[in-house]
Amino acid sequence: MRAFHATSVSNVDSIEKNGLVIKWDYVYLTDSIDSALKWIGFRLRATGEDKVAVIEVEVDESKLGEGMDHSPMMVTLFGVGKSWISEEPIPASAIKKVHLFKIG
Repeated sequence: MRAFHATSVSNVDSIEKNGLVIKWDYVYLTDSIDSALKWIGFRLRATGEDKVAVIEVEVDESKLGEGMDHSPMMVTLFGVGKSWISEEPIPASAIKKVHLFKIG
């Protein structure tokens, strides 16, 4: 299935080389580009960044757990969709496309 991970543009080169590595316990994924942008956008704007990368990956759904980032409160506040976590890194070979956006 397709899933999406948003990050700073400054991380793209490393991700294209090494895949999505685990930093804070999991690799965090969501169900759409829109959800990824909403989730990361407010955090990156707070740090002064105005560009975001959304990494589109193909993953085995059976290896994903349900994420708690998109709780009912978060869905209401930010309008985000489904959240998943991967306890394993996602290899660079799973990357299907890198989408770049200007935010703000």
